Amino acid sequence: MARTLKTEFHQAKQPDERDGGVTRTLSRGLALLSEILDADTPPTLTELALQTGLSKATVSRLLATLVEAGFAAQTPGGQTYSAGPSIARWLRTSPLEALLTQQATPVLSQLRDLSGETSVLCVPVWPDRVCIARSLSESPIRAQKTIGENGPLTRGCSGRAFLAFATERYVDAALQARPLVRMTDTSIVDVDRFLARLRTERELGYTMSTGGTYPDMNGIAVPIFAASSTLPIAVINVSGPSARWTKPAMERFAPTLKEHAAQLTAYFTSERLS
Repeated sequence: MARTLKTEFHQAKQPDERDGGVTRTLSRGLALLSEILDADTPPTLTELALQTGLSKATVSRLLATLVEAGFAAQTPGGQTYSAGPSIARWLRTSPLEALLTQQATPVLSQLRDLSGETSVLCVPVWPDRVCIARSLSESPIRAQKTIGENGPLTRGCSGRAFLAFATERYVDAALQARPLVRMTDTSIVDVDRFLARLRTERELGYTMSTGGTYPDMNGIAVPIFAASSTLPIAVINVSGPSARWTKPAMERFAPTLKEHAAQLTAYFTSERLS
C-alpha cells in the first residue's frame, strides 16, 4: 500500500499552486505519510523534509496533525516517525505479526476453552497496542474484542503488560503521549501509583485489571518475548464479565496463562528464528 500511495501522490511534493489551500495541505500530508510508510527504517523530520522537498516547519506541522490523528507515531523521544495505530490497525503486513498470529491462534483457542473467556493477542504500535488475533468466548455474555481494536499502552492490563517490562524512559514517554485517564471508579490515575503497580506486576509476571477500563469487565494479561527484543513483542489477554471472571478466578488461572505464553516465548527465542 505504501508503494501505491507513493505512486499516486508523488506529485504532491510540488503541488499545483492553483489548488486550494486544503487540497495543497492534503496532498502534502499524503506525500509525507507515503514517505513514512515506504521507509525501510523510521525517518527523522529532517529526512522527511529532504525527501518531500518541504520546509522543516511545514513538515513539523503536518507531522503533528498526522500524529494527533493516529496516522503517524513518534518514537519515544520524538526523533523518528513510523506508521501510527490508525494505519497499523488495517495494515497487517509485518512478517513477525503474521508469524505471531499463526503461532498464537491455537494457543488463544486453548486458553478460551480452559477459561471460558475471550482471549486476544495484542502487539505494540506506539503509543498504543492493537489486537491482531482473538478467540471469542462461547458465552453470549462475554468480552467483545475485534481485530484492529486499539487502546493506549497506559490503559488496561494489556497495556501494562508491555510497560511493566519496558525501560523507564519508554514508560515516561508513554505517559507523556497517553496520559492516565479515569475510565471508572477503579482506574489508576496517579502516576506514582501506576509506576508502583508496574513494578509489582513485573515481579508477578502478569498484569490484572478489575473494572479499571470497563466497570463490568475484568482481564489478565501476560507478555511474549523474542530473542531480539527486551520489550514484549506481544501480549495475551484473557478477559470476561466481572461477575464470572473474578479476581480469584484470574489468580487461579494465572499459572496456566503464563505457561502458555512461555511456550510462545520459547518459540520466538529459539535458534531457528535467530
